[in-house]
Amino acid sequence: MDAWDPFLDPADDGLPCVKEIVKVEVTDVPVDLPVDPWNDNTFVALAQEAAREAEERYEAALKALEAQQAADLEEKEAKEARRQKLEREARELAKLSPQERREKLLERQAYAEMALEAIAQSPAIAMQRKSKHHRDLEEPEELAFGRAAAEIAAAEMGVKINFKSKDEATRPVALLFPDQNSKSLKMLKGLQELPEARRFRETARELLGFDPLDGPGVLGFYELLRGPEGWLEHTQFCQPVMYVAQVAAVEKLRDKRPGALQRCKAVAGLSLGDYAALTFAGVWDFETGLRATQLRGELMEAAIATIPQAAVAVAGLTEERISQLCEECRESSICEIAQRLFPQGYVCSGSLEAIERLMDRARRSQGCKQVQLLKLAGACHTRLMASAREELFEFLQSFKSHMRPPRIDVYLSCGTKVPAGSSIDSLPELLADQLRSPANWVDSIAQMLQDGCGEFYECGPLNQLKCIMKRIDAKAHKATVSLDVYSEESQMKPSGSLPPRWAEGSAGCLS
Repeated sequence: MDAWDPFLDPADDGLPCVKEIVKVEVTDVPVDLPVDPWNDNTFVALAQEAAREAEERYEAALKALEAQQAADLEEKEAKEARRQKLEREARELAKLSPQERREKLLERQAYAEMALEAIAQSPAIAMQRKSKHHRDLEEPEELAFGRAAAEIAAAEMGVKINFKSKDEATRPVALLFPDQNSKSLKMLKGLQELPEARRFRETARELLGFDPLDGPGVLGFYELLRGPEGWLEHTQFCQPVMYVAQVAAVEKLRDKRPGALQRCKAVAGLSLGDYAALTFAGVWDFETGLRATQLRGELMEAAIATIPQAAVAVAGLTEERISQLCEECRESSICEIAQRLFPQGYVCSGSLEAIERLMDRARRSQGCKQVQLLKLAGACHTRLMASAREELFEFLQSFKSHMRPPRIDVYLSCGTKVPAGSSIDSLPELLADQLRSPANWVDSIAQMLQDGCGEFYECGPLNQLKCIMKRIDAKAHKATVSLDVYSEESQMKPSGSLPPRWAEGSAGCLS
């Protein structure tokens, strides 16, 4: 065979034509070979797959959003329907006479009797519903079935039954009355549906010279700038109006839960709340308590105006540390513990310069959690109230002969217990000394719990005492109810998620 010449043209006839087909053996390509990103077909396929995945994710998110929006709309409509229903029921109840309301209660009692009858007749229904509602039977099975049957029967009649254990149904009830820091411009609005509360308002209008719901009017340019609630920052007006709201709140409890008042064995007040507590305990009548709180507010207002004063709330420090800081900040002024609200929760009052020094040192103290200056607060429960103490004592002493022994136990905020039926000879002195002595609320609650009180109702606006109760005893906090005194609806349910009012810088003096 001739040698191959690379310069020859393949088209030349002299080149032998190759007709034999060469077979090349191709092996299988491994499946796990990496995809070639530079191949056009591969790139297009990957892009299309990514687009499909993105579109699927978008459609899934869109469906989830639509489902959530539909659920939110349904929940909103249900809440609105319930609100409208409660509003209609409240308006209908407000139009009824006391006799008609009693008839309504008798109807509910009949419903309860029918439900109790269902306990014996409908255990099978409860058995059927048990799996559906996943009831956890912590009590005897037969009793749990009976309760479930009664709840089902009552629900079909439009009534909700609140079962209580024998211990819960018989434990002593205590009423709690807050101090001036729980004030609110609308604290009497939700009580006007009650005839007795309206009578209190009319009586207060005659004795005070202004409507407790509307206030004394604009007192000056400064009050005009502060808005419609500015008059409540004056202790002389706020204290008697707060007293009216507290006593009227008891009437709401009497109307909505009369059984609770039948089991009431004790009352306690925080500072100003002592006067409403003594009224409910029968020591004096409503008018006497109103005059006492009016004079108390006027005397304290005058004492506050003598020198610049302030109060600060401190949390997280021990009482020994707080007392040491107050001693260091006194110098030639006054700085003292004014209220012992809960463990490591105090209010300190005194002259403005001493309180400013206390705030600075407390913030730099190890373990301090909160330091809050209370807005427009005077040095209540300190020696700066000595002048007010003397005049208040003379007033209380003047009608001591008309005072009666308390019909239930009274726990004064100074930490003293006045047992039911005991002598009230020392009461004027205790109430007068309260102006210049600390309010030991934590001691009062601890003694009430030790004496067996197991259910508490806060009679007044906001939920100051319920929030403080959470820091004293968690179990007692769950058994505390703050009465709603704002709306016309009956919404007497716990609301312990808010922080205590004393730590929010609320206006008014600590009384």
